[in-house]
Amino acid sequence: MSASNKQLLPAEEVEHHFKQLLPTADSCIYEPPKHRLVFESESVDTSYLRLPIHYIWNEAARSIITTEDKAYLISIIESGNAALAYCEDDQIIEHKVFKAYMVRKKQGKSQIKHLKTKGKSKAGSRVRLANTEHFFEEIQERITEWLEYFEIEQIALSCSKTLYPFLFSDNFELDRKDERLIKIPKHIPEANFDNLLSIHGYLMNGELIEVV
Repeated sequence: MSASNKQLLPAEEVEHHFKQLLPTADSCIYEPPKHRLVFESESVDTSYLRLPIHYIWNEAARSIITTEDKAYLISIIESGNAALAYCEDDQIIEHKVFKAYMVRKKQGKSQIKHLKTKGKSKAGSRVRLANTEHFFEEIQERITEWLEYFEIEQIALSCSKTLYPFLFSDNFELDRKDERLIKIPKHIPEANFDNLLSIHGYLMNGELIEVV
C-alpha cells in the first residue's frame, strides 16, 4: 500500500516548490475539483501540490498566478449546521452561520437519514423535515445572493453527498457539476464560525503531498 507525506505550505512558498517539482516531472496536470497540481514521473514519486485558494493556475502560461482581488466562497454544511463565507483574496468579507432542528434526540440521527430507513414520518419528524427544507432554502438564498452580486471564481465546499439532493435542488442556480466547486480536503468536526475561520486559514495555505 502506498504511503503519503503531507506538508502544509505557507502561500509564499508554493511557487518555490512548484519550480522544484516541474523539471523532475514527466507531466503536470491541474485538477480543478481539488485545486491542485499532480506531478507524475516514472523516475520519481507522484506529488500533489494543492494551491492556496486565492491563487490561480494559468493553463496557457503553465504557471501559478497570485491575485489581489480573487472572490470565492467557503461553504461548510452538515445536518442542522452550516457556516458560509464570502471572501476576497485573503480576507473573509461576509459570513453567515445557520442552525436548524434536524436531529432526533434519542437516536442522534438526522431526519434525512431517518426517512431513508423508516419511511413515513410522524408529527415530530414532519417538523424536522420542514426545518430541513427551510434550512437549505436559507443556505441557497445566501449563496445565490453572493453569486449574483460578486464575480465568484471558486466555491470551496464541505458537504456530505447525503445532503446533495437538498442542497442542489431544482430551484438552486448552483449545479453540483459547477466547475467552480472544489472539495475541502479536510475533515471538519462541526460547521460553526470557529471552524470556518480555521478552514479559511487552511485554504489560504498550500499543501504538498508526496506518495511513496
